[in-house]
Amino acid sequence: MSALPKIPAAEFAARRAAARNLCKAAGLDALLVCARGGGTVDRYADVMYLANYYTSFPYTPDHPGEWSGRAHTFIVLPVEGRPRLIIDLPDDGSAQFDDGEVIYTDFVIEAVIQALKDSGLENARIGLCGEDVLPVRYWRQITGAMPAMTCEPADHILTGLRSVKSPAEVDMLRHASKIGSRMLDAMLVAAVPGATHGEILSAGMQLLLPERGILYNSFMASGRGGDEPTNSRSNFPTWASPEPLREGDWFRAGISGMLGGYVFDLSRSCPVGAPTNRQIDMFEAAISCVEAAVEATRPGALAGDLADAGLGKQRALGFGLDSVFSGMGHGIGLGWDAPWLTPGEPTELVPGMVLCLERTVSQDGYLGDFEETVLVTPDGFERLTDARTRYW
Repeated sequence: MSALPKIPAAEFAARRAAARNLCKAAGLDALLVCARGGGTVDRYADVMYLANYYTSFPYTPDHPGEWSGRAHTFIVLPVEGRPRLIIDLPDDGSAQFDDGEVIYTDFVIEAVIQALKDSGLENARIGLCGEDVLPVRYWRQITGAMPAMTCEPADHILTGLRSVKSPAEVDMLRHASKIGSRMLDAMLVAAVPGATHGEILSAGMQLLLPERGILYNSFMASGRGGDEPTNSRSNFPTWASPEPLREGDWFRAGISGMLGGYVFDLSRSCPVGAPTNRQIDMFEAAISCVEAAVEATRPGALAGDLADAGLGKQRALGFGLDSVFSGMGHGIGLGWDAPWLTPGEPTELVPGMVLCLERTVSQDGYLGDFEETVLVTPDGFERLTDARTRYW
């Protein structure tokens, strides 16, 4: 088991201070930050970013008089005054919140209301971070208890802060990408005739779990092209396709997961057995699209420039742009971060941004898939993923 890098405790206080400054500049009196953990790792990032806290308690419908808001955590972050972290599971020592009050309770929503009142915010102008994860029912309870409080969306405050990584965060992402790369290497080595998708994923999990990693996604598919194309995949769970691999198939795996909360995200494709020329053409096309975007990565470039480079390469190779994901990639950190690499996106790249560049191409039943993670540096880029590229 390798050593896991850590974020210095002082960095969390600095993040809260930066968020407060932006809150004040926006004319807001406070931020109310909502995150969700439990059985999902989709939306824990904002509270972990500010306080290094994650709740592992699963979402449970409220039971009046017994509990409320399970699987949700909140931070009340006033411009002036002490911040409050409301949690539904005892802190295991990970939380970094020395300048504030940690409130552990089974009644999360009631505690949020009380924390807002104790902060003197009944008549305040509040910025809400995480409105996509805050259930309408809870929002009605909070605003119903304080009808004079006004609220407006404020996700842009934390989105902007999270888009540029500190050196400590880069170390976390570099480590996560290395472990994710070794996991994917193990999976593609296991992609042999007779293996099922579940057995292939198991090979990767044998590496990930001892490293204290968490699986997020494992998008897997296999098949063959030609006059009678086949495609084997499963939505739920993604490794449940019962058809074993056959000699002559293609196989692709796109995996993501977390180490210390920070995400790895990469993909590869390979032949099952001896490769065919058509398979190689598809695999190389996906690589070429991503590499075109990687080579365009530098400070001062626009996010849309990377999309234009990668998607332009795809068009030049004669492939349509139809895909389950229309962009060329995205930022990565404690989740899917800004910027989004889509045509016309005006966000300027700066050193410290970490980007995932990805593309899947398909034609006549054949498929190629490739994704890399890169750090924007003062001179260009550093590749963080180092999984084997070619199996042919």
